[in-house]
Amino acid sequence: MLRRLRTPVLAGLGVWLLSFPLTTNATHSPLTHPVLAAAVASGPSSDDRPNPARRAAPRPLIVGQLAPTPPPAPAPVALAAAPQPAAPAAPRIGANWLLVPRLGLSQPVGWYSDCSGRSVVPRWGVWREGCAGANNVYVMAHNPGVFTPILALRPGDLVLYGDPSGRVHTYRVTFTTIVSNTQLWPLGGLGVPSLTLQTCWTWDGTRDFIVRAVQI
Repeated sequence: MLRRLRTPVLAGLGVWLLSFPLTTNATHSPLTHPVLAAAVASGPSSDDRPNPARRAAPRPLIVGQLAPTPPPAPAPVALAAAPQPAAPAAPRIGANWLLVPRLGLSQPVGWYSDCSGRSVVPRWGVWREGCAGANNVYVMAHNPGVFTPILALRPGDLVLYGDPSGRVHTYRVTFTTIVSNTQLWPLGGLGVPSLTLQTCWTWDGTRDFIVRAVQI
């Protein structure tokens, strides 16, 4: 009977001895266990590490955000208008004076009183024919000379004449023509107050340039 009991007793004692280290280590910290210590020493798992892919997403753009208001444009500065040049004063002419404004011709007028025409017209100066018909102020001068500019007169041009009393008469050119020096009609009287200008057309004086103007 002692042998029968010995076998179970010995088996139970062996089991208790094998389990003794486990019961004694249960009171220690889990860090003393080789497996647990290795796990702790290895640090946090890959699941607990920060993931670069999990960085904060950028702020969404706000569609329709108003742009900053630009500063107002400077107000235009009004520039003072440049002073306009004064209109030239009307030329003053006196008695016995002839003026052609467009040509800048301004000359005193003398008197030629030889109605026979035998006397030579003076080379220089402007002369009024004293024997012309009524309403015909007849003025003559030489070309080349003082009256060369009147070759440029044309219809519509103005001619001013100061009579012996100092009264100024204004005439408008109506036509120009060329005549033989034997033709006398330019000297004749006219129905309306007029002015006739005469100068040489040819070098020998056989033909004359005539300007006719009517008082306005």
